[in-house]
Amino acid sequence: MKRLLLFLGLSLTLAACSLAPVTIDLLPTLQQNGADAGTQTVTAAGNLDLMLPDASGYGVSGYDVPSLRPNQVKLEYALVLTQDGGLSGSAELRFYLAPAGADLWSASEQVGDPIAVDLGQTSTTLSGSLELSPEQIDTLMSGTLTVGARVVGTANGTATVGYRFDRLVLKVAFF
Repeated sequence: MKRLLLFLGLSLTLAACSLAPVTIDLLPTLQQNGADAGTQTVTAAGNLDLMLPDASGYGVSGYDVPSLRPNQVKLEYALVLTQDGGLSGSAELRFYLAPAGADLWSASEQVGDPIAVDLGQTSTTLSGSLELSPEQIDTLMSGTLTVGARVVGTANGTATVGYRFDRLVLKVAFF
């Protein structure tokens, strides 16, 4: 009886270890291809729409796909935005995650809620965590996805806007 309980205990422990949280770091792939940072010249008199790293977003593949479908996945981010002082206004930062080949910038592909951005600041760091939808978790499980960020709002002026991702990680949890 003791052996049976010991066997069951070890089996449960091994199963729990195999379901430990998984981290998928997207930043090294972006850095390797120069998509983690850049600059864009922005001239705005009203609507602002800045797509990062560009209008295509960034395709990601080759990561270790979890063997089981996770219960929850969060996108942890840190994005530094700079500008030379020529812009004013307010905007929102939005993150997107979509299947490869899909319309990345569709509202249905947005991850979490928008984050407020004060365009009057010459440098700001935005960081936090956003939860993926069940459909986005399915995309993660496919092994190929596209990610991007978008700054949308109302602005006036002309500026060179710089961006740098300091963190872009998917935290995968099974419980």
